[in-house]
Amino acid sequence: MRYAFISDIHGNLHALEVVLADLQHAAVDRVICLGDVASLGPQPHEVVTRLRQLQIPVIQGNHEAYLLNPASLADMQHPWLRAAEQWCLTQLTAEDLAFMRSFPTQLSLALDHHTTALCFHGSPRSNEEWLYPTALPESLDEIFAGVTAQVLVGGHTHVQMARHHHSQLIINPGSVGMPFEFPKRGPNQLLFRRAEYALVEMIGGKLTCHLCRLPIDFDYLTQTVRASGLPEVDFWLSMWTAT
Repeated sequence: MRYAFISDIHGNLHALEVVLADLQHAAVDRVICLGDVASLGPQPHEVVTRLRQLQIPVIQGNHEAYLLNPASLADMQHPWLRAAEQWCLTQLTAEDLAFMRSFPTQLSLALDHHTTALCFHGSPRSNEEWLYPTALPESLDEIFAGVTAQVLVGGHTHVQMARHHHSQLIINPGSVGMPFEFPKRGPNQLLFRRAEYALVEMIGGKLTCHLCRLPIDFDYLTQTVRASGLPEVDFWLSMWTAT
């Protein structure tokens, strides 16, 4: 079986289509989305519509939780985050929100008869927990206490990772729609002009993980966001400066 893991699309339909086009050539058996699909970007409704068409499992991320509980948006400290999230909410239909409400918080997959993968957004205990490549082993012991799955797949950080911890493999596919520069430099988060995902393959007991990065058409993305109505477009575009 060959699995593709995608995460953190954040309303970026162009980046999602770039990834899906690449997956057509990868002979993938199943695609799993780890959440944060329809916030902060220019096409939240279009992304949700596309995911519904794909009929793939989608995990509930922290941004789905925010959109499904609009009162929580008032707690966001950054003015642009609040404005962008509120705008995205106006773009989503009742059908979109009902679809997002159906997302589970976790998903267990049998990669073969002996290997199980646990999929989540931030961590098994919280979709807001940051799990970076630099996490200390002691922290990972606490985060994954009692988790028996051999492969642990989560998103949320927008930072790609494939890391062993004891007998487990921790994977983060990165972000389809807003890949973060890591470590962060300066007060503002910078974004890479690319789309990211992960391929995981299990053949004859051999597990292979590929962290994939694809170029996007940033000029096209710029035109799309300027035509969308997303608040403070110049600020959004200014983040896409990492190389």
